Amino acid sequence: MQKEIEKIYEDGIILVINKPSGLVVNRSNTNSGRTLQDILEEDYFLKSLESGVNLDEEYVNRSGIVHRLDKDTSGVLVAAKTPEAFQFLQKEFKERNILKEYIAVVHNRVEDEIIEINAPLGRNPNTPLKIAVVSDGKPAFTKVEKIKEVEIELEANKITYTLVKVLPKTGRTHQIRIHLAAIGHPIAGDTIYCSNNLLKVDENLFKRLMLHARFLSFTHPKTHEFQRFEAPLPKEFLL
Repeated sequence: MQKEIEKIYEDGIILVINKPSGLVVNRSNTNSGRTLQDILEEDYFLKSLESGVNLDEEYVNRSGIVHRLDKDTSGVLVAAKTPEAFQFLQKEFKERNILKEYIAVVHNRVEDEIIEINAPLGRNPNTPLKIAVVSDGKPAFTKVEKIKEVEIELEANKITYTLVKVLPKTGRTHQIRIHLAAIGHPIAGDTIYCSNNLLKVDENLFKRLMLHARFLSFTHPKTHEFQRFEAPLPKEFLL
């Protein structure tokens, strides 16, 4: 496996990794670079796909990758090493039996200790390539817990950020990023949902999207034990 991919856990059924920020998970027509999918196929367990064994089509098409993280989000991600494990974990995600915990650095002071966001998401009618909060969108629920405020001095100005824990109950595209932006706390370094003025401040302090998938908990497909996996916080988050 490529040296940039940190392995958190592995057995004969699953592989859990710490995905670095900047790595695209799935191949697409809009991405020409090497993806996590390529790495798993070329350098790791999915070399067996070349053997001609008749495997589940979706398992092959997704190279065993059960779920996604945005390109610039880092953290815990699980891949299945068998079609049976893939189908089991996909069902667990669909039925929302998976627990996910993220850490984010967001703009401005978060006043409330706990915020629960219930805001449906769908295509932005004005900018179809973006996702937005829309009344007729798919249900999306996110819980936010304040960890601490941080004041950073920059050119004689004090910039306030807040470190938060994020617990998404659903898994919509860009859900965490949009929900936080919608309540006035866009994630630092978010090139899609931050204003240009905020991004100019961020680029002096952060070199990435400040969103990290820290914990992922799920039932193991074979042992049926509920397991929790952690991707330690990158140094950029130790504010």
